[in-house]
Amino acid sequence: MGANQSWWYTHDRLRKAYRLLERLGQAGTLFTYLEGEYAGLDIASTTNRIDGGTNAQLQLLLRAHRGMSQEHQKRAIEWYLYLQSEQPLSPANLIETRHHRPPKTKATTPTQQHPGPELYSTGLSAEEGLWHRAGWAGRP
Repeated sequence: MGANQSWWYTHDRLRKAYRLLERLGQAGTLFTYLEGEYAGLDIASTTNRIDGGTNAQLQLLLRAHRGMSQEHQKRAIEWYLYLQSEQPLSPANLIETRHHRPPKTKATTPTQQHPGPELYSTGLSAEEGLWHRAGWAGRP
């Protein structure tokens, strides 16, 4: 077989899954919850509690507020996770004095644009073909 040819397998995804499990087993990271040294830690064998609990609630939050920007979505997730922590402070306790009187920003005055023709307009023009035509498709 040439250097440019590669092997093609009928069950490529199955082979990839098998190789992944094989590598995890060799690395010692697969089924670690069964080892004796972790017996008293009550480690779950699945991530179902995370997927059905925390992640599902975050997905519902983001789905309910689809219009948020990406930065706002990050803040919403941070806020949700903070409120789910063991001892979150009430929102009233999070407000500091600096929040009551934020620094004032200097107002900017709009600059005068030089007079001249508009580059873009919202009006209609005959050049755009928006007027009444005679006949079929503008032909007499």
